[in-house]
Amino acid sequence: MVFENQFKSPSTILELAKSDLSLFRKVHCKIPGTIERIQTVTEVMKWKPPTWPFFKANFDAAFDKKEERMGMGVVIRYSKGDLQATLVASRDNISSVFLAESFALLRAMELCQDLGFNMVEFEGDAKAVVDAVKSSAEDNSWMGQVIEDTKQVLSLFPLWQLSFVFGCCNKAAHEAAKVAIRSRSERVLLEEGLPECMSVVMTDKPCTIV
Repeated sequence: MVFENQFKSPSTILELAKSDLSLFRKVHCKIPGTIERIQTVTEVMKWKPPTWPFFKANFDAAFDKKEERMGMGVVIRYSKGDLQATLVASRDNISSVFLAESFALLRAMELCQDLGFNMVEFEGDAKAVVDAVKSSAEDNSWMGQVIEDTKQVLSLFPLWQLSFVFGCCNKAAHEAAKVAIRSRSERVLLEEGLPECMSVVMTDKPCTIV
C-alpha cells in the first residue's frame, strides 16, 4: 500500500494511526471526575522503581512533523531511583511519531546492551510501538524493519522486559526528548542527568521509600 508516497504495509499504516491518536489523547484528553479522584489517580500513576536487581530504562521521542526531525530521550535508573545513564540524541528524515518512538526504543536497547545491563525493564508511552514489538506478526516494510531490528535485539536478552506506561510515568524521558530535539549530537551521561530532567528524577525518587 502506498501512503504519503511511500510503500507501507497495512499493519504499519494501522500502527501509524494508533500513534497519532495516542499523541492526540496525550495532548487533549483529561481524566474526568472530582479533584479527589484526580489526586488518587495521580498518586497511583507515577513512575515506579524497578524490582531489584533490575534496571529500568524509560524512553520517549519528541517529533517535529514539519521539519521531519526527532529527538530521543532515554533515562536509566536503578531500584532506588538513582540515575545510571541518560541519553539524548536527534535524527532527521523521520516521517512519523511511530517511527520516532521506534528509533527511541531501539536506541535504548542498544545503550543497555553496550552498558552490559542484562536485567532491564523498558518502559515507554508509545503503545503502538510497544504492541508492535511484542507482536509475533512480521512486518517487512521499510518502516517495519526498525521494529524487526528491535525484536531481534530483545530476543538476545531473556530477562529484558517491555511495557507500556502512561505519560505521567514517563516524565523524565519526555523531558530528555525535548532537550534532544534541539541537540545536534548524541550525548550519554553516566550516573548523572540533564538539569531539565533532575526535578522529575528527584520527584520520582520518594516512590522508592518503603
